[in-house]
Amino acid sequence: MKKYLRFMFLAAIAIVIVSCEKDDILEEEIPQNCNIVEVTDNITTPTTWAAGNVYVITRSISIRNVLTIEPDVIIKLKNSRIDVYDGKILATGTPQKRIVFTSLADDRYCGDNNGDGAATKPEKGDWQGINLQAGTGHVFKYVDFFYAGQNSGGFNNAVKVGAGASSFEFDNCRFAHTLFNPAASYENSTAFHGGSAMSNPEMQKFTNNAFFDNGKPLYVWTHYTVNGNNKFHNPENPQQKNSHNGIAMIRSSGGLDATVKWHVTEVPYILDEFVQVHGSQVIDIGPNVVVKFKRSSAGISRNAESNVVLHPTAILTSYKDDSVGGDTNGDGSSTSPAKGDWIGFYNSFGGNPYYEASTNIRYAKNP
Repeated sequence: MKKYLRFMFLAAIAIVIVSCEKDDILEEEIPQNCNIVEVTDNITTPTTWAAGNVYVITRSISIRNVLTIEPDVIIKLKNSRIDVYDGKILATGTPQKRIVFTSLADDRYCGDNNGDGAATKPEKGDWQGINLQAGTGHVFKYVDFFYAGQNSGGFNNAVKVGAGASSFEFDNCRFAHTLFNPAASYENSTAFHGGSAMSNPEMQKFTNNAFFDNGKPLYVWTHYTVNGNNKFHNPENPQQKNSHNGIAMIRSSGGLDATVKWHVTEVPYILDEFVQVHGSQVIDIGPNVVVKFKRSSAGISRNAESNVVLHPTAILTSYKDDSVGGDTNGDGSSTSPAKGDWIGFYNSFGGNPYYEASTNIRYAKNP
């Protein structure tokens, strides 16, 4: 009898441990038994989605006025997306009462709203995502985005920001279980697709957010300073990260008279282009930062010593270099870095234009 009780006790502990390892839910109240509100019409007048309800969306809708989402509200979607044009979303949750966008098959929140019992479970790509095409002053605080990334016009994102969305704030949000499409063009498959729409951290605020169980987590402009308080792992399980962990970047046409700081050290920065830093532009590559270049024509150049500030402990290397910054291309050990994987660090002034290979400049062509 004692052996049996001991076995049952150990089994119970094992179940708890496994559950904690798999759970991505923080210490919070999870709404259950909510009133179901089906949303089928576009938002054209000021609207509030109230706590106590689960809003079910099975066809894509557009937001053309102000949509206010209260703390504790659950939004469940299936094969659909939310497009924001000349409207605005104000979604402000709290640490204990988060706002959740998730799959209709996700029974953890507000119960079994698709009425199929345990026949289905949430899967990556169950819904498309949120497209902030335009509007100003969008707010998302303590908001979760789970199981998005279904193909939407060639994009696989939980949130995609268009050039018309000039100001927004994402704070203490979680992006998880986004479908990753390795065949998507360029960086179109990222959990958060900011791209060239993110140029000014004062206007496009992005702080204290967490990414986990996605493919590529984040995509921004080269001249956007990503705040170091963003996390690229599950806060409840630090071992749960992203398959292609890194900050993907795009070089927008034209210059920006500002200093950008590449100071995030948890994940590498990723460049697929040749970036020229000229005029009054400055890129400050900080201590222990890793920058990886995806192809042989990618690299970085400057026309003055002050244009690119490279800390002695920073590393510029190949996208295939798993020895620093982890397995950024997500292919395990099937590829290895080699000389010529990227073009190099270039000076458009002085003598030899390319920096020689060194401990912190690796696998460049070094002509």
